[in-house]
Parts: sequence; structure tokens; C-alpha cells
Amino acid sequence: MKKFRSIVRKFIIHWIYQIKEIMKNFILNFSLILLCIGCTLNAYSQNRDGYSKKNIETGSTTFNYHESSVKSKSVVLIFHDWFGVSDLSYEIGDFLLDKGFDVIIMDLYKGKSAKNNQEAGALMNSIDQENVWNYIDEVVEASSEKYENIILWGFSLGTVPASNTAIKHNQIIDGLILFYGNVTQDKNELSKITFPALMVMGAKDNPQGAINFFNDVNAASGTANLFIYPNARHAFAQKLFNAGGNYNEKAKKASLNVVADFLEGIE
Repeated sequence: MKKFRSIVRKFIIHWIYQIKEIMKNFILNFSLILLCIGCTLNAYSQNRDGYSKKNIETGSTTFNYHESSVKSKSVVLIFHDWFGVSDLSYEIGDFLLDKGFDVIIMDLYKGKSAKNNQEAGALMNSIDQENVWNYIDEVVEASSEKYENIILWGFSLGTVPASNTAIKHNQIIDGLILFYGNVTQDKNELSKITFPALMVMGAKDNPQGAINFFNDVNAASGTANLFIYPNARHAFAQKLFNAGGNYNEKAKKASLNVVADFLEGIE
């Protein structure tokens, strides 16, 4: 009988140990699953402390934007590059808040963002062209009811909606900043830019279009400014572009100093 009890006791101890190991592995794996879910959510929701996410219903879909306020009379709408809302978006937002401007970070990708060129290209091609312009118009028009000054700032992909929107709403726009992007070459359209405008390019980013923009706007209104940084390539402020291969810290810092001076003339 004692031998039997000993065997039973060892059997019970063995299974208690096995159950503990099973539970330990389950908790570990479950934690990893939650962590992965969190990583996925972070990839698709870039909201940061100090910024609140707002939704805009337009058509049959929902867009959003991220805003932060220092109770300013002026606001800057940031139009992201082809990576979507990224660390750069918030870095620029914080830069503007520090200068005394309220910030609205537009999100053309409905909450999605990319980490490399391939993902960015796919997101760019998935933009909801049917509704995105109505979304932009709604945010601009709502901002005009709240702020005395509205400035639009576009990066790369974002220079197209920023410049087109500035031209369309030229009666309520007070400034336009464009970093290494494409804008219309239509002189009649460019003549509608009667407010201060700043184009920033890298010297190795085929700056002729930026030079044409500068000349054509100045021929019509005399309000254009141009800054070309030596040896800088496209998207020099974005660490994600070409896996950081085009990133140029000196060019970014110098360009932000130019922007700071430009904004002082709008306040």
C-alpha cells in the first residue's frame, strides 16, 4: 500500500509540474500574441501623446486627422508624404507647436502607414480618390471658421493636395510650404497664389520645377520664396525613404530654419 501511495504521489507531482509548464507557455504565447496585435495597431494608428484623433465622414467612408493645439489663432495643415502619417509628421507638428501654431496632421490613407518604399507605393495607389478631396475641403473650411490664419504644408506626395487646395481656397489660405514635390505648371493656376509661398528642394532632386514655380508665382504676385539645399536628394527629411539612404540631417535643420523665418512673416 505504501508503495502504491508513493507511485500515486509521484504521478500527481509529475502532472502538477506539467500543468504548470503548459500554463506558463500559454501565458507566454498569449502575451506574444497581444504584443503582435499591439505592433499591428501601432502600424495603422500613429496617434501620439498630445494629439487627438478626429473623424470626418464623407461620402460612404471615414477619414481622420490628428490635431494638437496651443490655443493659437493660426493653424498649419500638414500633408504627409507617401509613407502616410509617420514620425516625421509628428516631428514637424511638434516643431510648429513650439513656434506657436496649432497643428492638424491630415491622413490621406485613413489610418494606414508604411515602413518602406514598397508599402508606401501600394498605399499611394490605394488613395480613395473619389472622397479624398471632399475630406480635405471639409477640414479646410472648418479651419477657416476657427482660425485667422491657415497655412498648408506638403511633403513630396503631399505637395499636390497642399498646392491644389491652396489654389482652390486661395481666398482663405494665408501661406503655403512645399517640400520636394510636384506642383502644377499652369501659369493661370499659379497666378492664384497671392499669399506667401515657400518651396524647399534638394539640389540633387531635379529642382527645375521648383525654379519654374518660383519664377511663375513671382511674375504674377511676387509672393514666392525658394530654398535649394546643396547636394540634398529627394525626401531628405524622411528617414524611411530608401531605407534612410536619402536622409540628410543638415539639410533638414537648415530647411526648418528657413521655414521658421518664413512663418514669422505670416503671424
